[in-house]
Amino acid sequence: MADVQNAASYPTSVASGGTSDLKARLIAAAEFLKSPNTVGSSFPASHWLIDRMLHGVDWSQVTTMLEYGPGTGAFTSAILAHLRPHARLIAIDTSPSFTDHLASAIPDRRLHVITGSATDAQQYMADLGLSQADCIISGLPFSTLEPAIATQIIDRSVQLLSPDGLFMAYQMRKAVRPLLEQRFSSVHAAYEWRNIPPCHLFWASEPNK
Repeated sequence: MADVQNAASYPTSVASGGTSDLKARLIAAAEFLKSPNTVGSSFPASHWLIDRMLHGVDWSQVTTMLEYGPGTGAFTSAILAHLRPHARLIAIDTSPSFTDHLASAIPDRRLHVITGSATDAQQYMADLGLSQADCIISGLPFSTLEPAIATQIIDRSVQLLSPDGLFMAYQMRKAVRPLLEQRFSSVHAAYEWRNIPPCHLFWASEPNK
């Protein structure tokens, strides 16, 4: 699925910028002020963060991908630029402002935008006739989520992932790491200081079902 070791040590490159226009920035800032515990940052992901996070994913093996907390869609756009024509991306966010923006800003038939919680990802997948994901990426702030919710999200993600699936997370803090290490046999980490704010990056594979 992904060369996570190389991804963790990847130096630099340039990726697509996504939908980080003025409208997107204003929406992100407003949502962060309204709910700072559930919105990771008021700034869109930088091309450095996007490129480093996604480097190493074997896109030829990805037919179904989940995105938790897509925000205004910087990662969403970059993922769609890589996905094959018949693959699917299910983007889940609790904020209607974010999901409305995504649905209007990225008219792509491979993208399914859902307003809801990542804890219900299994149901959303089932509604689409899907049972497994090849890759999950999360921008959710696990350091501010209720511990029970954070645990539930990771546990259900493990059940959703295919045996050779990959879970990726970008975070301001390292709260997600012990959750990943308990449920995945392989966890690699890196730090992207050029992003605003700087982020910890995690790649977890070999889910323990």
